[in-house]
Amino acid sequence: MVTGPPTPTLVPTAAGPIFQAIDVFATPSAAPLHGALPTDQVDAPAPRRPVPAHSADWLRLKAAGRIALVDGKIAVLDAAADPLRNPATGSTAPAAFTLDTTYSRWIIEPLGDGADAKGNRFTDQNLWNLCEAGATTTALYYWQQLTGRPDVTGAAGYFVDPYAAEGAAWPSPGPTVVRSSSGARIGTYWSGTDTVNGYTAHARGYIMYIGMAMQPPDWQSVGEAVYADANGKPLYPTIGAPRTNIQVALNWEASGHASGWADYWYASVMRFDPTAARDLHVAVTLDVGRDGVPVVVELDTQRAAELAGWRRHAAHSPLRGDRRLRQHRVAADVHLHRHVRSGLQQAGRQPGRTTPRHPPVADGRGDAGHGRLGLRLVGRAAMLASETGLVELGSR
Repeated sequence: MVTGPPTPTLVPTAAGPIFQAIDVFATPSAAPLHGALPTDQVDAPAPRRPVPAHSADWLRLKAAGRIALVDGKIAVLDAAADPLRNPATGSTAPAAFTLDTTYSRWIIEPLGDGADAKGNRFTDQNLWNLCEAGATTTALYYWQQLTGRPDVTGAAGYFVDPYAAEGAAWPSPGPTVVRSSSGARIGTYWSGTDTVNGYTAHARGYIMYIGMAMQPPDWQSVGEAVYADANGKPLYPTIGAPRTNIQVALNWEASGHASGWADYWYASVMRFDPTAARDLHVAVTLDVGRDGVPVVVELDTQRAAELAGWRRHAAHSPLRGDRRLRQHRVAADVHLHRHVRSGLQQAGRQPGRTTPRHPPVADGRGDAGHGRLGLRLVGRAAMLASETGLVELGSR
């Protein structure tokens, strides 16, 4: 039923009659050239952070549902296996399943000013825009629970904004961070858990590692977020990370920095119609229901903010009284990456309906967000599959 990890030499077998191949992996479309608004970053690879191409064999295996997580290891299912059954237990993937959010709901990015985990005072507007690093961290937390890596819950240290590694000068004005006795900037300190903002926040050390220090092979810069424009001018605050950087970070970190990491698990989905709703439904069934790992989505938060369910739950944010958060157009739009749920029985639109059967519901935990295309979240498949007019699988 199960063979070893996939390699570039594998010759895939077409999906059998019991499983229709996931078209978005089998025949992906090109990425869009621009975002929905003039302020959106172009959804293209950052020049100093190249993206390795997936092998065609691996994409076919992915489309056939044969890449699976079995006993904490990646495996390729036998061509005769039913991808919709758990290969370890033989049970059918559930119609609905909720990943446990007891810990992950409190994975909250550091605020842009105040005190770090050691009590050092700082001001750093870049931290408001580490949304992608927060989403990546949340996704990888579930991988740690299943495979033992990466160390999302234990990462700690000082992290400094990587303008030098970006080939850019320190911005002026720019972050005010901790300095050494010699005057060198050493950044801010974050750990696995802190209470500096009046609530228990998790995994901030790892968020900062992803956002400011991670360096996969062939990257000339460090950190998932981008800190300079194409001309080398420093960006302050950062514009965050494009989708491509997130894909690289997820595979590099989930693989444990293994060889062949580019074809580990995640691939960008860029084919929207006509199969988007069905493809998302099946892909989430496999990821969340069968294998217990999250999907990661890109969401137009400006339009999603209009959905009543998000506004309703924003009132329960632990940061709802913070004036700085109210300055952002949407304070609830970042919370979706804390609650991963398949909700497959809700997916898709019913005939004749123009609204989703069930409004999306944010988890109600807060941090700063920005109401524009570019925020990446680990999301609820029920909302995403039923809102294909609002949310597309890769980028709008």
